[in-house]
Amino acid sequence: MSSRILIVDDAPANIQTLAGILKEKGYQISVATNGRQALEVVARVAPDLILLDVMMPEMDGFETCRRLKASEQWRQIPVIFLTAKTEVTDLVQGFELGAVDYVAKPFNAHELLARVSTHLTMDDLRRSLASKNEELARAHELVRRAFGRYVSEEVAASILKSPEGLEMGGEEREVTILMSDLRGFTAMAARLSPHEVIEFLNVYLETMVDVISRYEGTIDEIIGDAILIIFGAPLACADHAAKAVACGLAMQLAMTEVNQRLRAKGASDLEMGIGIHTGRVIVGNIGSQRRTKYAAVGSNVNLAGRIESFTTGGQLLISENTRECIKIPLRLDRQFRVEPKGAKSSLQLYEVGGIGEPYNLALPLKSGLLCPLPQPLAVSFTVLEEKFIGRTVHDGILTGVSETEARLQAELQLSPLSNLKITLQPVAGANPGGEIYAKVVGESADQPNQAVIRFTSVTPELKAWLQQFITAQKPPPATG
Repeated sequence: MSSRILIVDDAPANIQTLAGILKEKGYQISVATNGRQALEVVARVAPDLILLDVMMPEMDGFETCRRLKASEQWRQIPVIFLTAKTEVTDLVQGFELGAVDYVAKPFNAHELLARVSTHLTMDDLRRSLASKNEELARAHELVRRAFGRYVSEEVAASILKSPEGLEMGGEEREVTILMSDLRGFTAMAARLSPHEVIEFLNVYLETMVDVISRYEGTIDEIIGDAILIIFGAPLACADHAAKAVACGLAMQLAMTEVNQRLRAKGASDLEMGIGIHTGRVIVGNIGSQRRTKYAAVGSNVNLAGRIESFTTGGQLLISENTRECIKIPLRLDRQFRVEPKGAKSSLQLYEVGGIGEPYNLALPLKSGLLCPLPQPLAVSFTVLEEKFIGRTVHDGILTGVSETEARLQAELQLSPLSNLKITLQPVAGANPGGEIYAKVVGESADQPNQAVIRFTSVTPELKAWLQQFITAQKPPPATG
């Protein structure tokens, strides 16, 4: 479709001459004889260009142009003044009001057509560029949102600003790695439909991703219910270890909200273990030109996973390296040495219960009280090797329990942090029986030769029985 030009002039002869010249070149013509009429025509037909006389009754060309440029809807329409006023001050006034050019009266047809064609072409380019910018802005926002699912908003914006941010390759850098994993999710998933598994897992992940973003962590990987997070890359920061610990504590605190939402959907509560380690790794974009992933690679990443494997539900363990990097106060609830598989030496670990300014986060203190059982409960158990159930079945008894822990007496000497699968046979009128997955967390202080175990997964029926038993042992509230 040809461009539409609005001719505004109070002289009919000028309008006739201009219209004749422009129509020969295929332009569509609209006309107005004064400024007020011109504004009405613009509102009705939205011309592509306006030829505007300066000297007109009622409203001159300068005022007409000022009103056009004051409108968000019309200000982009090119205006060329038709004027016999060619003094520099008049021309400057026209350009200051927003006109793009002027044609002096009496006008030359070739000059007029050349200026009209030039400014229509320039306006087409402007609109095309504006359209491309809008498309690019939408695409950029789409990429930012997609990338923002894996890193914080600040990291996503920074990488997208720098063309080199998405280049293949890596660099060695000291970072802090956080590994989290749910306790009991596998057992719960076995009792759910595939739809429910994904629904409940997304409840957990939505909450955790929000927390991770607040502390500027970069999600390296989500594997089922496990999350691997990098702090200190791709954007370097001096306090990456403190941010990782604060993030881990915030994630543990957020499990209260997760479990409230899960209970509302009819699911059981979940617990999470978190391990954190600081060290040098290779970070960068790995993959191919078609599919790229920002990741961390190296033995220190694996070590963070090993530290997480020593955790129990609700626990946050950090390495000595991480503790030394943090200059603000930490509440350390426990410390111990472990022998990680594949590590060259033993590893000192710390259980963190809180962190000071500027984060001021703290987990509830654990009571550690176990209710004695009136009659010990006979159990059988096996020691888990990695993720596999051992073949040797051992006998033992439970002598005391809480909702999360128990005392286990057995002839087998249980190593600290061993993982156990315990089977409790049902006893009529006593307990419903069921399976317990647990980790040995230490020896009983008041009962020699008995190990304290921390539950990682309990069948729903047995969990309900434990809650009822614990509740029944609590003294009634004081009256009066």
